[in-house]
Formats: sequence, structure tokens, C-alpha cells
Amino acid sequence: MKKRSTYLDLGRRQAFGRPIKKILPPLPPAPDPSTVADFDLGSWRVRPSLSHMTRADRIQTLDPQTLSILIILGQPPIEPVNREELATRVFGRGGIDQHGEKFRACLSFLRRVLSEDGSVRIVNALGDCYQLETGEPVADRGLRANDSEVLMLMPKGISHWLNRGRHRLRAISIAGAIVATLIVGLVVLIGKSTRVTFDPFVNNTPFITDPGQNLSPQFSPNGQQVVYSHRAADGTEKIWIKALNGGTARALTEGAGQDSFPAWSRTGNLVAFQRRSKTDCQVLVISVTGGEARHLGDCEFGADGPMTWVAEDKALIVTHRTAWALPTQIISFAQADGKMTGVTNPASGMPGDHAPNLTADGRRLAFVRSKAPGVADLTLLEQDGTQAKTVTRDALPIHGNAWEPAGISMIISSARGGRDALWRSRLDGGRLELAVSLKDALRAPAVSPDGRTLIYERWRITSQFAQHTLNDDDHGHAVTIASGHALERGAHLSEDGKRWVFVSNRSGQDQLWIGDSSSAAPTQLTHSDADYLETPRWSRDGKSVVFTASHHGQMDVWSVNVANGHLEALTRDGKSKAPSFSRDGHSLYVGSARNGHWQIWRQPWPTNTKNRAEQITQTGGLAAIESADGSLLYYVRHDRKGLWQRSRNPGGDESLLSAELAPLDWRNWDVASDAIWFVARREDSEPILAQYSFFEGRLLRGPTLPKLLPESGLTLTPDRSSVWLSEIVSTQVDLEKATLSHQTQ
Repeated sequence: MKKRSTYLDLGRRQAFGRPIKKILPPLPPAPDPSTVADFDLGSWRVRPSLSHMTRADRIQTLDPQTLSILIILGQPPIEPVNREELATRVFGRGGIDQHGEKFRACLSFLRRVLSEDGSVRIVNALGDCYQLETGEPVADRGLRANDSEVLMLMPKGISHWLNRGRHRLRAISIAGAIVATLIVGLVVLIGKSTRVTFDPFVNNTPFITDPGQNLSPQFSPNGQQVVYSHRAADGTEKIWIKALNGGTARALTEGAGQDSFPAWSRTGNLVAFQRRSKTDCQVLVISVTGGEARHLGDCEFGADGPMTWVAEDKALIVTHRTAWALPTQIISFAQADGKMTGVTNPASGMPGDHAPNLTADGRRLAFVRSKAPGVADLTLLEQDGTQAKTVTRDALPIHGNAWEPAGISMIISSARGGRDALWRSRLDGGRLELAVSLKDALRAPAVSPDGRTLIYERWRITSQFAQHTLNDDDHGHAVTIASGHALERGAHLSEDGKRWVFVSNRSGQDQLWIGDSSSAAPTQLTHSDADYLETPRWSRDGKSVVFTASHHGQMDVWSVNVANGHLEALTRDGKSKAPSFSRDGHSLYVGSARNGHWQIWRQPWPTNTKNRAEQITQTGGLAAIESADGSLLYYVRHDRKGLWQRSRNPGGDESLLSAELAPLDWRNWDVASDAIWFVARREDSEPILAQYSFFEGRLLRGPTLPKLLPESGLTLTPDRSSVWLSEIVSTQVDLEKATLSHQTQ
């Protein structure tokens, strides 16, 4: 049998039984990552200027030495690189002799990351060399879970996690019994009076309409009462309790501080809540009969939000963060002594995990994982210690989640249809189903223990348009343009600046309206039956307006003739939005997920041509605007922060201009000849008006925007010296209830 070639046989020359030391010529240093264009390796995209590599929704940060090794090995054309030369270029004088341990650690790390799908391998080649081999991903390989992403809430769960490699045979032997038990349990559950149903909720009626904001409802364990917080006009916020069948609400908390996010315990004796003051944020527990609240833990650094109890009230699961630089994570506070136990461990660089929600039997924990502002998905952990599972893949904000009784479906608040509505997410892998949709945003759902009643927040917002400047002193100023008594947003000025189109629900439903420079009142442009409208854009000749319309969660781009109001559908895939015109007026850009992932597409305008739509981006795109001269395309993505630049035609490379533009603000930006105006956000501060200056190649920060409506839209004035934004004037939040359309007997 032929002996397999060893590493020495492949690479090292021998002389009298000893390797000959290679004499190296002068070598260039490792490339400067900031000067290296992004390049592809198998299924990975290497972004040297950002010090990371990406695949799907995976972002892997690389240290400088590891990044240099990958650049040298991976830049085309891919060729073998001598081991000593590689180490010397990366680490400098001394090469492998002085830096061997670090060199091997870098290679080991790269091999482990690249092996996630097997599309790239680091192999040994003749001449003591390394070389990259690329190919198709290996079947059944995917992202590797973080070992700490397990449900560590109870001693049994922790024990399972610590001993996960020791008891596999026993686990396999009882797996069948567990599955059988679950099936029998489900059958029994379906046979009971409170059977599993997936019916829509109907009979929407007001429950609490006190002036101000009535927030975060939760049912008592017996389903007969609801706890919530009430925020008055003067900013005070307290916890209240009200019977489901009516009657007068009673205050549970009093005193200084703002009390929010109540969580009714499993036994029904306690309510946990969060109290914020100017100096701190505390997690407190109080008896349902009132009295003195007891301190359980802290909720500092913006780590507030919904909480959930473990069975028998042994612990409270909350969102936690120890510093602004760290992501939020899910932890548990033991009620007996306040001891903290980690539950999730999100990657650094992302906002993190929040909104935990545990099933009644304590076996499943749902939470929201946010990878960037405005990029979030519902995630699931099982008690048995398996890896976290992503339930939704919309990468959209989620404003609340609630388990239905059987623990196999949830009601979530999501803007996947444009406006926040309530959707049912079935954990069997089925598509999300629309549960409740109204003309206002619906958030924070709560489902009664028997599953028959749903309570949620209904947000009624009024807004106004304001004109903002950004002066050299970075203060700027704002002037109110139009103050209405409805939710109005998405203003877009015509080329000559004499007319503007915007979205308003002043007629009772979203419609497009047109205003002009005269003092006359705006006129209604559309009479659409759509549930939601957004992002209207004037055509270059001013004869048409294109916009996005949602019908029962399906979003498409439409046009309306300004003269006669004629409507025409420009896309019919149910997954398109964010239209914008090319500078020459002959093309229309849209963001579309028609092929499964959001990309930028371009189609001819007007639509009576035979040319078909073409895909412009390959790595992701949602909203795009051409440069002033039409030579470049700027765009934002739905899945990560950044303002990106690329050629206006398919193919070619893209580059990151600024990382300050969040996906949440994909509507809030516009392009001038000298700068890009946009809304910038940081998690620990209010949004600001900013510019990316082409001349200076840097970000210029302007005034804060404390009243900004997140879905405002941003449009430049004709002289490009200021922008229009939509600002919140008033907010009324009521609690409403609905019932299942099919009541079981």
C-alpha cells in the first residue's frame, strides 16, 4: 500500500536528512486593506476595507493578520504562496520562526470559518505552499451555532448543555418516546374544548381609550384581568390593572419614575415592571394587591422592553446590557437572590436580542434578534439546548410577540405589509398569515390563556411637514411647512419645486394628495382601495407619480396619471417597493424580492416598451437613487447598515460610503450633486440630519431630529439647501381587543 504524502514530501526540499532553509528575496509588505477592492471567494464576499467577510446573513470580522493572509491567498488570480513568504509578508522580519504560533492560529481560524459550507478550502501545494481551492458548497452544511446559544433557564437545561457530548446514545434512545409523547399530547390538546385553531381574529372593539398612551398589555394567568402601563400627556407613566369584562381600572404603582413593561407572574401573585428615572433603570417586582416594590435587577444602557416569567415564578427573563458598546442579550434574574444567568449570546456589533417570551410550559423561548436598526427576526430556543432557530426571515422590525396556547404559533407585530399589522407565525414552517390589519399601526399583541381573546396597541399618530437645513455650525433650523390633523408622510417635491405629492390618511384611508405653492388646500390624487401607501415619486416630466401600494400584505409599485387619476400596476410579484426614476427619466428603479432576496432592479419607463426588467445588484439592495449626473447608483440594503455606491449597470464592484445609514431609514435619504442627505442613527442617541460630502469624502453631522416620524421620507428642495421631513405632532395609543372568528364549544 502506497504511503500517503506527508507535508514535508509535498513542500520541503531535503539535504542530508535536514530541510534546506529557503533564502527569500526582498518581499513587499501585505496589501493595505483600505486599498483592496471587495472580492468573492466561493459563497463568501471578502470586504477588506471593512475588515470582514460575509455570506448570506453571516458577518465574520477578521483581525488584521488573518485578513492579510486571506487577501494574499485569495486575490485573483489565485496561485500557490510559499509558507515562509506568506508569514514574512504578514508578520515582518522573523517570519515563521518568530511568529509561528500566531501564524498557525490565523490559518486554523480561517480553515474553521471557511469550512462552514466547504465552498473554500486552504490546501497544501508543492514548494511548501498554501493555495485556496473554491467550489460549490457542501450539501447539508450551514452556519454554525454559537455554543452559548442555548436555553439555560432551569437546572435541567443547564445540565443538558454542559453534558451535551456525553449522553447522545441515551438521547437517541428516548427521542422516539419524546416525539410520541408530543404527538399524543397534541392530539389530546386538539380534542379538548380549547383546541388548536388558526382562525383570524374579528370583532375589534375598544378596551382602554384613556387620553395618552396605553401600552404593553398582558393577561393574568386566569385570563380575567389585563395589566398595562399608561403614559399621560405630562410624561408620567404608571402600571394599571383592569378586568377584561370591563369596570374601572386601578393604579398598581405610584411615586417617582416612569413605570413600564409590566409582566404578570405565572402564579398570578406578582407583577414585574421597569422603572426609569433620569439616572437609572430598575427591574422591580410588586404584589398584584399593591404595596412596596422590590428591586430585582437593573435595565441600564437602553436594555428595557418586554419581560417574561419562568414557571413557578423562580426567575424573570429580561433584556440586559452592561455597556453601550455591547449588544443586548437575554438573561434571567432569579427571584430569590437576583442571580443573573445568561440565556443568549449575540455577536458583537449588532443591536442584539430583546423581547423574550416563554411558553406556558417553559419549553420554548421566543425573542427578537436585531442585526441592525430596522433589521430583526423572530428567533426560537428550545429547552433541550438545541441551536437558535430563525422563525421569520423578513429582516423587518418586530413590535411585539405573543404565544398562542398550544405553543406552536405566535402572533407578532410586523410591517411586512407596509404598516405594522398583526401576523400569525406558525412554527411548522408555513407562511405568515395576516391576523388583524387596520388603518393604524398595531403593536404589542397579548393572547389570553385560552387563546380566544387578543389585545393589542392601536397607534393613532398625527404629523406635520417641516423644512430642515444643515448649517456650518451644525445646528441648522426647521420651519413648519404644513400642519395637518392626520398621519402624513412621504412628501416628494416636483423638479420645479412648485408641487409636492404626499401620503395622508386624512380621508380615513391612505391616499396620495398633491399640494402646490398657492395657498389652496391639497387635492386628493388617488382613490385607491390599498391598505397602505408609501414612497410617492414624481416622474421627470411631472405627468405621473409612481408609488408603492400594499393589498393584504402584498406590495407592488404602481403609477397614477396626474391629469386623469388612471392607475396602472408596474409590478405584479407582491414583493416590490421603493421606486425611483433615473436622471434621464427613461428608467425606473425598484427594490424587489421577486427572486427570494431583496435586490435592485431597473425597468423601462414608460411601460409600453418591450424591454424587460434587469437585475442590477447581486449582493442585496432595497432602495436606489442615481447620482446627479446619472453615472453612478447609490443604494441601501434591507439587511445591514450602510450607504453604498456602484455602477448604474449590472456587474462591477460596490463600495461602502458610510455605515451611518440604518435599514430603518431606507426611505429617509436623497442625493444632490455635492452630497447625500440622510438620517443617521446611533442606538444611544436621537436621530440626526447628516450629509455625506462628496468633496470632503466624509460625514457632516447636523441637528438632532427628536420628533422624526421613522417612516417620514426625505426630499430635497430644488436649490438643494434643505430637506423636508415628517415630524410627529401627537400620539394616542389605545388598547383594543378582538376574538377568534370561530369560538370552540
